[in-house]
Amino acid sequence: MDIRINLATRYFYNTRKVNTAIAAVILGLLLLLAYNIASLVANVSTERALKKDMGILQARFDESAKGITEKQYRDLLKKIAEVNAVIGKKAFDWLLLLNRLEEVVPEGVALGAIDPSLKDGTLKLSGAARSFGALRSLMENLESSTHFTDVLLLNQGQLSVGEKQKGISFTVTCKVDFT
Repeated sequence: MDIRINLATRYFYNTRKVNTAIAAVILGLLLLLAYNIASLVANVSTERALKKDMGILQARFDESAKGITEKQYRDLLKKIAEVNAVIGKKAFDWLLLLNRLEEVVPEGVALGAIDPSLKDGTLKLSGAARSFGALRSLMENLESSTHFTDVLLLNQGQLSVGEKQKGISFTVTCKVDFT
């Protein structure tokens, strides 16, 4: 018996290859679905965290939008003034002042206190001199200096240390150029 089949009359598919291709596409789609589900879960958790942070920030904004009270503002200005005073004291050039004083203080005069006032540009000097001539020399040197003006002797008094050592205590104020 001779059976002849004409293959040209119908389509021939290799079902094994077609089934393998369909299985590969389905597997790829399942992997893509798993990736999309994982991304969705991650995005939902990120959204929740961002909403929580946004709520916290909104609460802080609402609190700060109320403004500050007058007392808080005064306290802040007071702290700023204190910090500025400290900065001003640190910016004072002590070496320049001491060099200028070294130029005018004669031998026989010992300065015990140097009190500069940056607000009004004055300098208060307290100390002791061996004699009135040394004190007069200090006053003349201060007056003749270009850095010191309005020199005033506030007080003077006799100073004695023991029986043999005597001197004069004094306090002098003057205006000084701190620059």
